[in-house]
Amino acid sequence: MAKVKDYIEVTKPRSVLLLVFTALAAALVAVKIYSTTEPCVLAIITLALILGTGGTNALTCYIDRDIDAQMSRTEHRPIPSGRIEPKKALIYSLILIFIGTVLVYFLHPLAALFMLLGVGDSALVYNAITKRKSPLNIVLGAPAGGMPVLVAWSAIAGKVEFIPVMMALLIIFWTPIHIWSLAIYFSDDYEKVKVPMLPVVTSHETTIRWIALFALALVTFSLFLITSFGRIYLISSIAAGIIIAIMSIRLIFTPEKKMSWQLFKFSSPYLFLIFLAMILDCWI
Repeated sequence: MAKVKDYIEVTKPRSVLLLVFTALAAALVAVKIYSTTEPCVLAIITLALILGTGGTNALTCYIDRDIDAQMSRTEHRPIPSGRIEPKKALIYSLILIFIGTVLVYFLHPLAALFMLLGVGDSALVYNAITKRKSPLNIVLGAPAGGMPVLVAWSAIAGKVEFIPVMMALLIIFWTPIHIWSLAIYFSDDYEKVKVPMLPVVTSHETTIRWIALFALALVTFSLFLITSFGRIYLISSIAAGIIIAIMSIRLIFTPEKKMSWQLFKFSSPYLFLIFLAMILDCWI
């Protein structure tokens, strides 16, 4: 039973839950717009994305196993702690990705393409190539977070349109805010393993200004979707946008790790609320 728990943990289930939820939101919006799709299709999309995103996360844990073993935040993960052998983690991750990709391929080949693009951007572009070389690593890796939305939408509609692109862009602009606020809090860890996250190669103050800039872009792009949804999304996007903007500005004037941690903790509920509002507007 402990082994099962370890293999679940290596997929980073909290991350999977949020990404799959955003994708499910996109799927439910597409279903409403096109008045189509059987419940089994939504179940296949959900299962495929759980496997695909979980497999990708396990693959990134395999790639990062050496630096994870040296960082206090990650040293107890299943691979660096010795609970899962690296080779087994690699095989496990590839099996999950393969099954998830095949499942969505049978719904539409475009969905499988977006799945593979997400895997490639997250595991290769971010973790394997840029994470240890460039402070722009998370900016280049951010598109991976938007791919589940495009997977879900294209699996139903067979094409990409304004709404799913904007939904994906929300996640892309959200990702650096989420990661940089975490990186400020754990900057000593990243510095120890020589990972050039933005707070490590520049000052915290510079990173915070970039966070505020991305927060402004995030709120702006969220407003572009107002015409596509209704009152629930309007109120939610404005209210949540004001909160995340205030927290980002507060961080500028009080550049403390405690404040960056609070922004990090709020960023996930922010994304959840925005996508929940999309669902409610379409179905209530």
